[in-house]
Amino acid sequence: MIIGSIKSAAKKAFTFLSSLKAAIPLLVITILVTIGGTFRPEPDIFQTWWYLGLLGLNGVSLLFITILHIPVILQRKGRNALIGVVTTHMGILILIAGVIYGGMAGFRYNVKAIEGEVTIVPGLPFVIYLDKLVVEDYPADAVSHLDEEFVPKKRQESHITLLKNGEEWFKAITAPAIPARIDGITILPAFKDIGWYFELIVTDKLGRPKTIPVKPWQPPIFMVGETPAMAHSLMDAGGLSAQVFTMVDEQMAPLGMVSSEQPLELEGHSISLGKIKRYTGLFIYNRPHAWVLVLGCLAMLFGLVWHFYFRHRDRSAKRGSQ
Repeated sequence: MIIGSIKSAAKKAFTFLSSLKAAIPLLVITILVTIGGTFRPEPDIFQTWWYLGLLGLNGVSLLFITILHIPVILQRKGRNALIGVVTTHMGILILIAGVIYGGMAGFRYNVKAIEGEVTIVPGLPFVIYLDKLVVEDYPADAVSHLDEEFVPKKRQESHITLLKNGEEWFKAITAPAIPARIDGITILPAFKDIGWYFELIVTDKLGRPKTIPVKPWQPPIFMVGETPAMAHSLMDAGGLSAQVFTMVDEQMAPLGMVSSEQPLELEGHSISLGKIKRYTGLFIYNRPHAWVLVLGCLAMLFGLVWHFYFRHRDRSAKRGSQ
C-alpha cells in the first residue's frame, strides 16, 4: 500500500511538473527573482537555498517535459530533430546544475589587507599576510586630460604571503590585472580600493595614551574628553595628515588637523599620529562550476546547430525513399 501511494504521488508530481501550467509560472518567478536579486545584491540571493531550489525545480520541470515529449518528437519529426531538442535541453540542464553547484560550493569575498598585518577570511585554509603594497602614480601632467576618478595607477603591486598552520605556504606578487591562483582559489587586488590605514594616539590629561586604529572602511568614533570625534586621512606633498571632526546638528564640524610634526591639543588631551600603513582591497573567490558552465554552453550550442541545420535529414531521406 505504501509503495502504491509513493507511485501515485510520483506520477502526480511528474504530471504536474511536466505541464506548461507548472513550467511557465516557475520560469516567470525565476526571471523576476533573478532581476530583483541583480539590483539588490545584498544579501546575495543567488547562494540561498530557496533560489537554488527554484532553479532545481525549473531543471526538473524541463527534464520531465523533455522525457514526456521524446516519443512525439521522434514520431512526428524524426531522429535528427530529437537529437537537436534533447541536446539543447541537456545543455540547459547542465547550465542549471552548474549554477546550483557554484552557489553551493563557490564563494566570493571582498576583504581589506593592511601592510604588515594578517588578514583572516573565515572558511579559507590559509591566512593572508600583506608584505608590501607598491603604488606608483602617473605624473600629474601626463594624465591632466583624464577624469581623476578613472586614472589608473602606473604601478600597483601587492606582495602577499599565504600562511597555513603558522608557516609560509605560498608567496606571490599580484596586481589588478595579475591575479594569484592556488588550489582553485583566486586572489585579485582591487583596482581603486587602496588607501591609508593609520593610528591616532590620544593622550589624556593624566598622560595616559590610548591607541585608536582608524580604518577608512570602518571609521571609529572615539571620545576626546566629552567630545565624540572621528578622523579621516589627507595626503599631500608633505605626507599624510589626519583631519579630526565631530558632528553638530548632523553636520561635520572640524576640530583640527594632526600631522607627524604637529599634534592636536583638544580639551586638555593631545592627539598625535601613530603608525601609518597602506591598505588594499582584495577579491578572493573560486569558481568550481566554471567547467560545468562551459560544458553546458557547448552542449546547448551543439543542439541548436544540429536542430537548425540537420533536423530535416529524416524528412529528406523519407522523400528520397518514396
